[in-house]
Amino acid sequence: MKKIKMSECSKRKLDELYIVIHAIKNEVNIKKADYIEKTIVYTLVGIDIKGYRQLIDVYQDKVNNNRYWLDCFESLRGRGLKKVLFLSVDDNKNMKRAAKIVFSDIVFVDSPTDIVPKFYKYTSEKSGKQVGSKLFKLYTQKTLSDFKEKFEAFKKTYNNVIHQKLIEKYLKNIEGLYKYSCNIRHLLFKHTANVYLYDRIRLGFNQRSCYINKIDEIYDQLGELTDYFGFTSFTKSDWTLILNDLIQMYPEIDFI
Repeated sequence: MKKIKMSECSKRKLDELYIVIHAIKNEVNIKKADYIEKTIVYTLVGIDIKGYRQLIDVYQDKVNNNRYWLDCFESLRGRGLKKVLFLSVDDNKNMKRAAKIVFSDIVFVDSPTDIVPKFYKYTSEKSGKQVGSKLFKLYTQKTLSDFKEKFEAFKKTYNNVIHQKLIEKYLKNIEGLYKYSCNIRHLLFKHTANVYLYDRIRLGFNQRSCYINKIDEIYDQLGELTDYFGFTSFTKSDWTLILNDLIQMYPEIDFI
């Protein structure tokens, strides 16, 4: 497979439809004049109708510029994107507002890549993957009753004041997501599909001694990423089940 450089992402022609776009949030240090400032970057990764991951681009969040995210999503439309079913994102109101303007039918869901690090920071788990696995199970129980039972057990395990506040703030929407099938939730909340890229940026740029002068340096540091073009996180049987449920949810869309 031909390797695709990060710097080529912003020029690539996009598919007309992505089932879900994951907005992976990272905090990096950026140098401005004679001081270092923390800034947020979002790496957008799309899942196409074949279940393959495609890295779309990296964006710096500009919270005081209401037009910024609208320009970003309009540029995605200019690259050929016509429809996005789900956007997995943290509570970035500017991004959500802009995405809704450009893709009016888009549905927002919680971003596990944003939630997992918050819990990992205040747990005794040895790795973020362990926390991610436990949270993933909350999102992907077969029935709502199974979820409620698993959630009560989770709250008993993570029961100090900090954990309770994290649960109240970041896990309050889970029950409502059980209107979707287990297969769809499995698609939306598969944390391990994005943690590799999240960690590449986190380990490279958010340490105190590491900083960048401009966002383009993230492209240079990440170099070539073949894992996000033509690779899937699902088995053939899993994807068949997911696609079956998507066809029932969106009968007007040709997934085949």
